[in-house]
Amino acid sequence: MSAKSVTICTFNVENLFMRYRVFGYLPGDKYKRKVLTEKELTEEGGFLPSQLYKSSFKIFDKGAWRSLTAKAIKGYGDHKGDNKMPDILCMQEVDSMDALRLFNEKFLDAYYDYAILIDSNDPRRIDVGVLSKYRLESMVTNMYDPYNETGVSRGSTPRRKYLFSRDCLELFVEIPGVEKRLTLFVNHLKSKYTGGKDSTKKTQQEKEDNDLREAQANRVAELVQQRFSGDLFNKENFVVLGDFNDTPDSTPLRRLLKDTDLENVVSRLDEEQRWTHWWDKENTASQIDYILLSPHLAKNSSSLPYIERRGISRKVKKFTHLGSKDGHKIPFDFGRFPQVSDKIEASDHCPIFIELVIE
Repeated sequence: MSAKSVTICTFNVENLFMRYRVFGYLPGDKYKRKVLTEKELTEEGGFLPSQLYKSSFKIFDKGAWRSLTAKAIKGYGDHKGDNKMPDILCMQEVDSMDALRLFNEKFLDAYYDYAILIDSNDPRRIDVGVLSKYRLESMVTNMYDPYNETGVSRGSTPRRKYLFSRDCLELFVEIPGVEKRLTLFVNHLKSKYTGGKDSTKKTQQEKEDNDLREAQANRVAELVQQRFSGDLFNKENFVVLGDFNDTPDSTPLRRLLKDTDLENVVSRLDEEQRWTHWWDKENTASQIDYILLSPHLAKNSSSLPYIERRGISRKVKKFTHLGSKDGHKIPFDFGRFPQVSDKIEASDHCPIFIELVIE
């Protein structure tokens, strides 16, 4: 058995939908849905979302939005000077297995041989999905972990039945020619988005969301430590990755990022190059997407990560703020793909790539 180079990527592709527009969804903690009236359907583009919207994904149309999303995924090959895409692509905000497969076939030229997605508990139906060149040996879902048994640190009263709305999906990947398999923990933790303008309700919602995100992150840490207990933690190949929806210095992510000996590979870059997400409303750039390596993988895989930013919107011409509105300015006039404008982008997230040495 010998070592093998494997490239992985995590990317929140932002609403990769393949659905008929029948329901309207309300944001915030209620997530109530209603059937749109005939008038609303007509006003909002009919049964299929209009190509003008980021959430559109027509079944038989290679729309400009998703062509850019695919271009961002292919950007790693451009960066390396070849046409190779990541061997394993972990995605967040995917509508369904059909959408995942169709995206692979129509936008990625059927590059991947294996695909997996499990419909989870999220009312918006945005799930985690994986495309892989290597056989997905088996998987474990944690979507039914109860929320009321997680021990939320701040003592809030849970109003939900399950902890993970988008799952913490454990995947076991068979790498040919390598003795040890690769284990992935694919995540999309609770977002910070709060709807409405009532300040009291917004503050309460933020607290509940932080509590939930913290409980999810703590549970992910527990799952990793249970799967790889004792000496296995320092000997096996595993990766925790995805959209964690919070920054590296945040309280909700503290246990997962600080207390597990996993390495955040983005921290290998200079501080101003660590951001993975741009929030247009506040004009801020932060790291909320992660690839965390096990000690064994981190020791063997010394390459720098690559963050593909050429698909980010051009709405801001010169500067953005790092971390918060009060953060220092960093340049925002870097090169973009030719199709990117102030109205069209690949996603508001950037894909992260890292080359692993598996042995």
